Amino acid sequence: MRCWIDTDVGDDPDDAIALLCAAAHPDVEIVGVSTVDGDVEWRAELARTLVPDVEVVAGRPPSDALAAADALLLIGPWTHGAELVTRGQLPRRVGAMGGTIRPVIHHGQLRVVEHNVSRNPDAARVLLAQQQPLLITPLDVTATIECTREEERALVRAEPRLEPMLARWRRARGDVALCLHDPLALLALVGEPGIEIERCALSVGRNGVMRSHGALHDIVVAADRHAIVTRVLTLLG
Repeated sequence: MRCWIDTDVGDDPDDAIALLCAAAHPDVEIVGVSTVDGDVEWRAELARTLVPDVEVVAGRPPSDALAAADALLLIGPWTHGAELVTRGQLPRRVGAMGGTIRPVIHHGQLRVVEHNVSRNPDAARVLLAQQQPLLITPLDVTATIECTREEERALVRAEPRLEPMLARWRRARGDVALCLHDPLALLALVGEPGIEIERCALSVGRNGVMRSHGALHDIVVAADRHAIVTRVLTLLG
């Protein structure tokens, strides 16, 4: 799978883990990385340290480079995905982490709207309204892929570059569990086992709340936590 990855790497460490897993996955060739939301230049510099042999673009993916991809993975706000819809340049396979099908308690708070969607609800609405089925990996599933502290230490042993990212994130967020949100979205797009997918109608309201009507999309509805964590550790190791 020749995949372009659009990411807001630099906040939650799971973006970095997803990039590293994609670079190590035998069925994935990263053809490029773009950064979205906030300081995209800083995010791009961080991405270059993680995947130094890959073209990294600060901001929207260029049309000519994206043409080489047969898949797009959105693991940040869906701004660039919506832009590709309006330009008629969406790759034939698209996976996106974001949204929540049901309200979920995550890091001690009730979440009705997920971060990637809340950052740009208009983009989420455009992306889901088009008729090409997307593969959506929502928060209510990714929140179940929590790492134990021993698993987190194993991730750092496998990939030491994660240690300062985890430390910085935990100083900002407090003593919360690391969830493998974006690695799950990657593994779902690749077609790894242990992930259950259903085709459902889905749309987004102006407030970012997802609704069960609209265009048909493929939704990750369940995932085997142990299998996902083990696969990530294997890829990083």
